[in-house]
Amino acid sequence: MNNKRNEGGLDWLKFVAALFVIANHTGPLLSFDEYADYLFSGILSRVAVPVFFMSSGYFFFRKLTGDPAVDQKALMKYVKKIAYLYGISILLYVPLNVYNGYFLEDFTVYSFMKDLVFDGTFYHLWYLPALIVGLCLVYVLYQKLSIRWLAAVGSLLFILGLLGDSYYAVTENAAGLKLMYDAMFQAFDYTRNGLFYAPIFLILGAWAAKHPKPERKPIASAGLFLVFLGFMFAEAILLHEADFPRHDSMYIFAIPATYYLFQWALTWKWNFNKEYREWRVWIYILHPLAIVLVRGTAEAAHLEKWLITNHLIHFTAVCVASIIMAVAAVRISVIKFKLRP
Repeated sequence: MNNKRNEGGLDWLKFVAALFVIANHTGPLLSFDEYADYLFSGILSRVAVPVFFMSSGYFFFRKLTGDPAVDQKALMKYVKKIAYLYGISILLYVPLNVYNGYFLEDFTVYSFMKDLVFDGTFYHLWYLPALIVGLCLVYVLYQKLSIRWLAAVGSLLFILGLLGDSYYAVTENAAGLKLMYDAMFQAFDYTRNGLFYAPIFLILGAWAAKHPKPERKPIASAGLFLVFLGFMFAEAILLHEADFPRHDSMYIFAIPATYYLFQWALTWKWNFNKEYREWRVWIYILHPLAIVLVRGTAEAAHLEKWLITNHLIHFTAVCVASIIMAVAAVRISVIKFKLRP
């Protein structure tokens, strides 16, 4: 199988995943049907970030040589790039944070450190510290455990995360658990973070890198993805109807659904221009600014009916604006962020 084509398939998958993140923050189907939008941007879009984590794990662990000195250097280089990007992102959103009163409402050094390490200083920036924390944690465990034990540890961490997320009703009804999670939520706002959410998907990426599948027909991976995606939809719907979630980012069946979607993408024989790869990073980073830009333009031009009220047009406009801003960011960026997120 041609590696370039395989990477092209993953590139396309991650590009679509970046647009799914925008959908999650704009509700493109709300103008037509609220429940349809929930299914699309509230459930289907939840595979986007797992795809980013799994991809990062796949490309990072594929490069490891087994030499501790060389591998540690590779980790530090990767983490520095993510941290630098995170620093730029924090600065980009300072004006919006000021406008939203971030530095006025209960702002302390502790709250800032909590956001910096776990929650992100803006609502979407949690992904970058989660990638740093998760990757460092998985790397340390990878040096000490077999890949199977590593997967077991990642699964246990994910289960702990579920009890603070989509399965929170279980925690609320168990006094001891609730006390433990109340203490945890003093350190971070969500279990959707680098300790509980990111590791399992980074480990799946490492697994895919170190245990490549023999030639598989696309129909097999596609079929398994659709089966587990169906289970994920059922899981999410049942949990919401039972009013279980505290947050709704983590689902059990997202794990196999993401794995087989990733395996399916490895069979896509689609080329992807290498120049476009960095766009995905900046689309993710810049899309909240694009949302503000579209809304501001709509209000200035009195086009609220089209660019704001019509959610599908709003989503499309934000996608276009995000891509344009991403292209500009890539052109002017000093450091190339080939993170393959």
